[in-house]
Amino acid sequence: MEKDIHRYKLFGRRKGRKKNLDNFEKNFLKKIITKKIELDKNNNNILDIGSGSGENSLYLSKKFMLSQIIACEKFEDGNLNLCKLIKVNNINNILIFNGNVLEFFDTIKKNVLDSIWILFPDPWPKKKHHKRRLINDFFISKLSDVLKKNGTVHIVTDSQSYLRQILKLIYNYRESYLWENQTKSGWEFDPIETQKTKYYKKALKYDRKPIYIKLIKL
Repeated sequence: MEKDIHRYKLFGRRKGRKKNLDNFEKNFLKKIITKKIELDKNNNNILDIGSGSGENSLYLSKKFMLSQIIACEKFEDGNLNLCKLIKVNNINNILIFNGNVLEFFDTIKKNVLDSIWILFPDPWPKKKHHKRRLINDFFISKLSDVLKKNGTVHIVTDSQSYLRQILKLIYNYRESYLWENQTKSGWEFDPIETQKTKYYKKALKYDRKPIYIKLIKL
């Protein structure tokens, strides 16, 4: 049990103070927020890691209407906000995994995901906290297990130190992943192609340039 607690350790808050589960119909929540997600390899399955308030998950659900979207987010308030968007927009292709994405990886089949989106992962800017960053050797190796061949990974960050770490990992795993957009113009993050999340707006507010990276599993 202690090993599992360490394996799925989460950093940061799980819940804010504004929203309450009692404000939502319980059967609706039970249907949308679940840790029992079964994915069909024959379907197009898209994972949105750190889905936040759900802007990108909603965008993906509308752009890929025949796909299954899995929003993975530990922060309860963000998940409740996405539930509201799902209900208001009558969306039927989004499920929410409320927890650690590594736990999610351990519950699904191998080679089942078609694409993975990671928009503005927490940079943990202090050097002593870099070990808390999501994208590391272990994470990249896990992606190889769950992604289909030619599956894609989409990463956006506005942290220069995190970007350097990611680029080093891409080089180390160059036999497993093709970095598709290796040009300056290719790195430009176009919010039209995803969604102007609050973290994108925050990056612009503080004059930080978001960088987009697209990887393809070989």
